[in-house]
Amino acid sequence: MRSLRLLAAALFILSAVTSFAACTMPLTVTTLPGSAGYRLSWQRVPGATGFQVQVSSDSFLHGTTLLDLPDDATGVTVNVFTSSARTVYTYRVIALNGDTPCVGTFSASYGATAFGLTRRINRIVIPVVGSTRGLNNASFKTSLRLGPPDATSAGKIIFHPAGRAGSDDDPSIPYRVERGQTLQFDDVVATIGQSGIGSLDILQTVPVLSEGTTVLPVEARLFNEAAEGTYGAFERPVLPPDAFQPIDWNIFVPSSRFRLNIGIRTLTAAHVTFSLIAADGAVTQKIVDYAPDYVFLDAADHFFGKPVNPGDSIVINVTGDNVIAIPFHTLTDNSTNDPAVFNPQSPAHATFPVIEVPIAIP
Repeated sequence: MRSLRLLAAALFILSAVTSFAACTMPLTVTTLPGSAGYRLSWQRVPGATGFQVQVSSDSFLHGTTLLDLPDDATGVTVNVFTSSARTVYTYRVIALNGDTPCVGTFSASYGATAFGLTRRINRIVIPVVGSTRGLNNASFKTSLRLGPPDATSAGKIIFHPAGRAGSDDDPSIPYRVERGQTLQFDDVVATIGQSGIGSLDILQTVPVLSEGTTVLPVEARLFNEAAEGTYGAFERPVLPPDAFQPIDWNIFVPSSRFRLNIGIRTLTAAHVTFSLIAADGAVTQKIVDYAPDYVFLDAADHFFGKPVNPGDSIVINVTGDNVIAIPFHTLTDNSTNDPAVFNPQSPAHATFPVIEVPIAIP
């Protein structure tokens, strides 16, 4: 999962930190090109039995051991893949040599720019929406409710049409919800002036999203509009940090009463393997590379080019460098055109979460 360099525009600031140990081990710090991090080097330490590399974002009130190195080590490369707008990470390299280990420390501050990871993930995503005619005379629409927020929330709602790479310049409308109020769209895709299938991003700019911002309540419903009323289901919004390096998405094909669509919404580039596992154990695979902000949705039998039968299963495996993607599927009742959307359960947070992945390489 290492295909996209999301921190290429990050600003790195380096500062020395006083050692916490009686024996100080001087470190030579080299800033590596691009977003590759830092190379920490040191002289051989007589009597050292090994080295330990640690990191902390709170001055070692809490810390994490990243790597254990042998006694002849003289360097390590460190980095942090993070969506935090500005967090200072303190590193320790400890030479283990009995009761008085030697310690070298330094701090790195990562200030993400508008083109970094922070901007890409700090949004709320509705993986699949539509305003379109479907099979069996279905008429699918998507309603959307925003709020009530605990403070004024403003930004824009972006529609990414399916079948092509998207961007923040895709069709959108502004929104503003005052504290304690709600904003309702009965057919949000049509309100944006669009039709068809796609995905929605709620991109909040007031207040600017950060790890301390309260998550805006969002409720989406995909439904079929019929003469006697509507048939549909609520769809869970997803926070991109919850879709970071997603686990395999497993789908069991139910009875022929339902038609099955499979899909994925990417936020970064993603390498996706779709595996159709027949009830008799036969496996059919298709592998696709998707661009960032791509929306894919297709009938399972059409996508695989063969019947998908009850009792079969489908696995969607997503790989890539620090990939963020949302696999999902839909089931639609053939008699009522009642749709149901299944996607990773999110959000489960009071405030916006942070991606934080410390890295240490010998």
